Amino acid sequence: MAISKGSDRNEMGSFDVCIVGSGPVGLALMLECQKQGLSVIVLEAEGEFSPGTACEASKADIADPRHHVPMDLAVCRAFGGTSWTWGGRCVAFDDIDFEPRPYMQQNGWPFSHDTLRPWYSKAVSYLGCGVDQFTAPSPTWSGKIDKVSAERLERWPQQPKRAIVYRKEIENAERLSVHLYSTVTGLDLGVTGQLVESVRVAGADRRPVQAKYYVLVCGGLETTRLLLSTQRRWPDHFGGEAGALGRYYMGHLGGTIANVVLNDGEDIDNFDFNLDEAGVFVRRTFSIDDETLKAEELQNITFWPDNLPFHDANHGSGLNSLIFLIMTIPFWGGRLVSEAIRLTIVGSAPRRYWPHILNILRSPLGTLRDTAAVVRDRFVSRRWKPGWLFRSPNNTYVLIYRAEHRPSRESAVSLSDKKDAFGLESLFINLRFSEEDASSVVRAHAVLDQALRAAGKGRLEYVAPESKLTELVLEQAIDGYHQIGTTRMGIDPATSVVGPDCKVHELSNLYIASSSVFPSSGQANPTLLATTLAVRLAHELLRRVNGADDRARQPDAAIRPRAEFSVS
Repeated sequence: MAISKGSDRNEMGSFDVCIVGSGPVGLALMLECQKQGLSVIVLEAEGEFSPGTACEASKADIADPRHHVPMDLAVCRAFGGTSWTWGGRCVAFDDIDFEPRPYMQQNGWPFSHDTLRPWYSKAVSYLGCGVDQFTAPSPTWSGKIDKVSAERLERWPQQPKRAIVYRKEIENAERLSVHLYSTVTGLDLGVTGQLVESVRVAGADRRPVQAKYYVLVCGGLETTRLLLSTQRRWPDHFGGEAGALGRYYMGHLGGTIANVVLNDGEDIDNFDFNLDEAGVFVRRTFSIDDETLKAEELQNITFWPDNLPFHDANHGSGLNSLIFLIMTIPFWGGRLVSEAIRLTIVGSAPRRYWPHILNILRSPLGTLRDTAAVVRDRFVSRRWKPGWLFRSPNNTYVLIYRAEHRPSRESAVSLSDKKDAFGLESLFINLRFSEEDASSVVRAHAVLDQALRAAGKGRLEYVAPESKLTELVLEQAIDGYHQIGTTRMGIDPATSVVGPDCKVHELSNLYIASSSVFPSSGQANPTLLATTLAVRLAHELLRRVNGADDRARQPDAAIRPRAEFSVS
C-alpha cells in the first residue's frame, strides 16, 4: 500500500524525489513522477479530510481580515489538500500575463506562454476537466463586439475532489509512498547550505527523510513559511532580507459593481453551464483583448453574468430561496459546498428569512420541480453540474468580475513571534489591494459597457454612483484562496526565489510547485497553471535524476545519517 500513517515507519529510506504536500498540484506531480519511473515519497501533514476541521497548525495573524480569509478557509491540511474545498474552476492564463507591461510593477515571466503550452493537456487530464481548449467561438457573440470577446471558456471537472479520483491508483503505485501525519518542520542544508540533505519530520520517533530532490507543494503560504523559517538559519539565502521571499503576495479582486442588461433574452444561454464534446461542463465569460488592455493600461480581467445573489430575496425564485435557507444551516451547507461558497450564498448578517419563505410559498410546485432538477443534475446525474443560470424576466443579471492583482513588495507575509504546536513560527499576513487595482476594475467595466452598447447587445447598470465605484471595489477585495507570488519566479536571485525551472536559486536540489512562483496573477484561478508547471517539473526531475545534472549528490553516498530529534 502506498498510503500509510507517518508513525507506521520509523525510518524512511532514500528516494529520487521527496514531495511535501498532497494537494491537487502535489497529486499531479507525484503521479507524473512515478509514471516516469522515479521513486517518490510524499509527506502529508495530516490524514484524511474532515469537513469543518480548523487548521490549528496553520493559524496566522492577519493584518486586515477584511481583505484576507481566515486560515481555516485558506489552508487544508489533509491528504488531497485544497482539492477538498476547491470549486473546480479550470482556467488558462492569457498570453499577456507572461509579458512585461510597463504600467505594471515587477511584472513578466522569464519565458513566454508558448513554453507551457505543450504541458497543458496532461495538466487538464490530471484535473479531469476534459481537453485543453479554453476558447471557442460563440455563434451569437463572436465578431459582434469590438475590443471585447465572449470566446473565453472555463472548464469544470466531474469530480473536483481529486484525492477521491486518484486514491486507488496511488495505493497501487509501486514507486510511490505517501506518509500521512508527517508534518515537515525544517530543511537540513548541511554545512555548506548549497543543497537539502534531508527534511525533518515532527515526532520524537521520526528520522529525517532523504532524497535526491525535494519539492515543496504545500500551498503558497505554507511553502513560504517553511522557506522563511529556513532563512532565519541561513539569512543570505533567497535574496536575503531585501529579497523577494514572502513579498509580492497576490490573489484576485472579485465581486460585482454592476448588473448587465441584455437586449436579447436568448443571449444569456451563451453564459450558462453547458456540456462540451469532452463530456465536462464549460462556461463562457467576457474578456477584453490584449491590445485594449495595453492601450488602456488595464490589469487583466474577466466577467460573467450570474443570477441575483441567493441571499437577496428580490430574485423571487423559490429554488434560490430554498438553497439560501439550507445553506444558513452550517451542518447541511458545509456538506454540500465548500465553506467559502456557503458564506457567499448566505451573505452577511443580519439575514431576513421570511421573504425567502414567501418566495417558496408563492410557487410551491415550481420550487419542487426546480429542486428536483437541481438534485438530478448535482447529485444523481453522472455528470456533476457546477451551477445554474436562470432566465431573468427582465434580462437583468448580476455581472461578476475577477481581476488581476498588481504585484507589490508591500503586500507580504512574514514570520511572527508566535509558534504552532510543532515549534514552527506562525505567519503574519499583510495582503494589500491598491487604488490602482480598483481603478483598473472600474475602467475595465467602462470598456465592456461601451462595447456592449456599440454592438447593440446590452448595457451595464452600476449599483453605486460612479464616484463610489473604486471604493466599492476595494470594499469587496478579499482573497487568500489564491496564494500567488511569495516565492516568485525570475532570473535574478536578488529579485526572485526560483528560476524558470522552478528550482530555488541557492539550492541545487530544492524545487517549488505552487502558484507562489507566479510573477503575475492574471485573471485566472491558479490551479490549472500550477498543475501545468508541476507536470513540466516532473520531466525536469527525470532529466536530473538520469544524470543530466550532477550538482545533486547521491543520497546514499553523500548524505550522512542523522540522529533522531524532537521538537520542543
